[in-house]
Amino acid sequence: MVLPQEIAKDITEILPHVKRGTLRFWGKWFGRPFDNYHLLVACDATDDCLHLRFNEDEVLAVWNPADVEINETTFRIGSATEVRWTWYHYGRPKTPENLRYWDYARQEGKIAFRTNWDTIPGSGWLEQNAASYPAVEMPDSA
Repeated sequence: MVLPQEIAKDITEILPHVKRGTLRFWGKWFGRPFDNYHLLVACDATDDCLHLRFNEDEVLAVWNPADVEINETTFRIGSATEVRWTWYHYGRPKTPENLRYWDYARQEGKIAFRTNWDTIPGSGWLEQNAASYPAVEMPDSA
C-alpha cells in the first residue's frame, strides 16, 4: 500500500500538469455532469489522509487512498475509507458560514453520505451500487 505522503509527493512533482475537470464521488457528480471545472493547485498529506487543494479554495480530503492514478490524462482514486469535499458557496464571500461539505464513508460495503449544503438532504446512503465506482474521479467528457 502506497502511503498518502508518497502519493502527495508524486502529484506535487507533476503540478500543474494534472487533468482538470468535473469531479464525481462514488458515482455522484458534483453539480451537473461537466458543468464545472476544477484545477488542482497543491497537494499534501498527513498520516492516512491525502489533501488535494483546488483553484477556488476547494479541498478534497481522502482517507486511506488506494489505486490512485493522477496525471495529465487521468484523475482517479479507486478506493478510500472516507472522502470529504469542501467548498465555499459559489458567488458568496469565503467566510465560515459559507463553507459547504460533502462527506462520504465506506461502511459495510455501502457508501454513507452527509452534507451541510441546504439544497440536498442532510444524510443518508448513496445508491446500492455506489461502492462499485471509484471513490473520486474526473471522467472524460462524452
